[in-house]
This record gives sequence, C-alpha cells and structure tokens, in this order.
Amino acid sequence: MNRFRIGWVAILLALPTAIRADEWWAWTTLDLWKDPPWSAGLFLGNRLDFDDGAYVQIASPRLKRQMLPWLDLGLGLSVLSIENTTTDIRYLQLRPELEVNPKFAPTPDLRLEWRNRLEMRLNEGEDFTTNRTRHRLQLSYTLPQPLGPLTRLFISNEWLIDLHRGQWSENRLVPIGVTLKTSTSTDLDFFYMVLSHHKTSDWQSESVAGTYFHMRF
Repeated sequence: MNRFRIGWVAILLALPTAIRADEWWAWTTLDLWKDPPWSAGLFLGNRLDFDDGAYVQIASPRLKRQMLPWLDLGLGLSVLSIENTTTDIRYLQLRPELEVNPKFAPTPDLRLEWRNRLEMRLNEGEDFTTNRTRHRLQLSYTLPQPLGPLTRLFISNEWLIDLHRGQWSENRLVPIGVTLKTSTSTDLDFFYMVLSHHKTSDWQSESVAGTYFHMRF
C-alpha cells in the first residue's frame, strides 16, 4: 500500500509540469483557529505568468462565521505584490473583501459551494476605482473509499465582474481537479484551469496548472 501511495503522489506531482501551461499558481490555506460558529485562517498565494512575466504574491488573513448550516459569511484583507519581471515594474495592492457563501450537500458524497465575493481594490498611488465581484460555483465528489491518497474530485467555474466598467471581465474554468490526503491534518489539490480575459472586443484564453495546499492546526 505504501508503494501504491508513493506512486500516486509521484504521478500527481508531475502533472503540473507535464501539462503545457501558460501560468502556474500555488495556493496555501492555513486554518489557524476555530471556535464554532467562528473560524479564522491565512491564505497565501503565488502566481507566475511564463509568457508575460507577471508575478503576483498575496497574503490574506480571513475571518468566517457560519450563519446557518448552509450559509457562511466572511471578511478578508488581502495584500498583493504585483510585479512584471520583464520590466521590473512593481506595485502593491490592498484589497478589503466581503463574502456571502451558500453551500449545499445533495448527497453525503456531493457538495455544491457558491462563493460570492466583493473586492475593493486599491492599487498603490491610486484610489478605490477598480472594485469587482467574483462568483464561483464548485461541485466536489468525495470518494466513498479513497483510491490511495486520492480522496476527492472537483470542478468549478468562477466569473469576475468589474463594477467600474459594468462588464464581465474574466472567467476561470476548472474542468478537473483532484484532492490528495497527505496527512491527518493536510490535503493537497491539483487542478487545471482555463483562464479567459475579456479584452476590448473578444475573449482570450490561456491555461493554468495549479496546486492548493490546505493545513489545519
């Protein structure tokens, strides 16, 4: 069984490099405190665009409260470092956030989550003029019996709307994602994303390979 688990981990660790991706994203969530109905944690992220040279780092403390069995509310305060490695232009962004997140479990193994977030973005040296909303639907299926370290499959789609332009500006489609149980207190997601941006008159898409590490204290 140990060899089987190691084989699965090796294969899945190789997926991000095996997939031809235009961007690489690495996310981490640390669940630091829980006292129901409250919980708090820290989200960390790195995002690298291989073609355009954009490199984004984010740190975001988050606070959540379960209002109902099917509804969570959340607050976040994200700080981003946004850099273009080809031009060496770099600036900071401050982003207060508010979330309203319904969640449903049609069956014991199926879970549907709908994350709705308002982001108020303040770029360094500018005013709060680039606010947006984000809406992500995610459907996940937990395997009744784990397949080695593999415990879950998921798909999702997130659409982002620029409020200052009144326009659907970005779409993030994850047609496949998997979750591995790496220890009693940690999980690791691998996902492939089709990232689409609405330019002046059309949509342009690129591919993203990503990981998402979850740790519970």
